[in-house]
Amino acid sequence: MKKYIQRLLVAIIAFSIGTAAIYLFAWDKIKTLNPYRATHSSENNSPYSLLEGRTVRLKPYDATFDIPEDWLAPKPALEPPKNLYLSWQDFNELNQLDFNNGFSDEEDAKVMNSVLPFENCAAHVGSKGWGNGLTSDLQARVFVVDSNSQQVTEKIKYQGLNKALGVFEKASLTSGNYGTWEKQTMGVLKMGSHTLLFKDIDFYYRSFGNKTVVFVFIHQSGWDETIKQILSSFKWTN
Repeated sequence: MKKYIQRLLVAIIAFSIGTAAIYLFAWDKIKTLNPYRATHSSENNSPYSLLEGRTVRLKPYDATFDIPEDWLAPKPALEPPKNLYLSWQDFNELNQLDFNNGFSDEEDAKVMNSVLPFENCAAHVGSKGWGNGLTSDLQARVFVVDSNSQQVTEKIKYQGLNKALGVFEKASLTSGNYGTWEKQTMGVLKMGSHTLLFKDIDFYYRSFGNKTVVFVFIHQSGWDETIKQILSSFKWTN
């Protein structure tokens, strides 16, 4: 009887260890497949934005920029409903979208997140809803980071370009500027089943004291004037 009890205890322990190992392995796989986590909150002292008319105010910096009036209009029912992500809740929804396998703008999000920590995102605005599957829109994401301009340049040239080469068929980088804004343009090619899609991921950045503001614009041709108007309207008052 004693030997039977000992064998039973050994079997129970072995089963428990095996079950725990399987659970830990499965949880590790789940975390890999779904790396989403909440990034913006009051506890984290996270940035967020307020909409004042067509002016976006970045908090806690009180920096502002203007968006086109028609970006405020309600979106058609067939499109994703949100083109403005400004609050902490909005950003956590946006972060979850970015990691959603099969999401139409997933590659763009991976490139941005390889260069700029998502927790430093202070606003996302667009001419249409994010993840609409179209190619004719303009999307813009704004970050405020502690890195200086040179560090941002290095991250774009290495982490950003390497990630783009991994998720797109082709990617190349060219440098430029717009006024006092430094500019790195990542031209990318995405191949669909019946189409070739060329588009640009533009990084415009400028340092203000110990902070650097980075605008990331994702678009095809035809949006140069809108991008210039947004950048020209930017004011840093902190």
